[in-house]
Amino acid sequence: MTKVLLSMMGRSVWGLFNSVWASVRQFDFLPDRVYVLTVGCDTAKAAMAREMLLILLREHGSKAEVELVSVPGNDIREIGRVAGEIMTREKELGNEVAVDVTPGTKATVLGTVLGAGKVKVDHIFYLYIESLQNASRPYLEIPLELQHSHDLLQEVR
Repeated sequence: MTKVLLSMMGRSVWGLFNSVWASVRQFDFLPDRVYVLTVGCDTAKAAMAREMLLILLREHGSKAEVELVSVPGNDIREIGRVAGEIMTREKELGNEVAVDVTPGTKATVLGTVLGAGKVKVDHIFYLYIESLQNASRPYLEIPLELQHSHDLLQEVR
């Protein structure tokens, strides 16, 4: 079974990168395919995030593909439609699908969660950091006692 992760760009590349790293470490979720919803971020920032993710995943043994998917920043319905299409397609292929809501803007997270409401995803990951002071650094350089990884669906089921 292929593991698929749907995540999103937010204000910080580190939010995306660290939340994926935490999911690999804490939940042994090493994706084979990653979709990153990009909203109004410049192409250089998105390309940098993609390259960082590829390096991280390769270092853990995944040959994952990372696809950047542009969505409108303020159209929650359209974000939900695009996210829902991705998740539906992947579930129809029999894949394990996870959503990571850590790095996104409110509109992107809301749209993605609405899109996920139509699909039975397997995981919703969220990395909570108690203090954003010094949060723009690699996962292992932030004290682990300040970071709390959650698989929200597993916690509520």
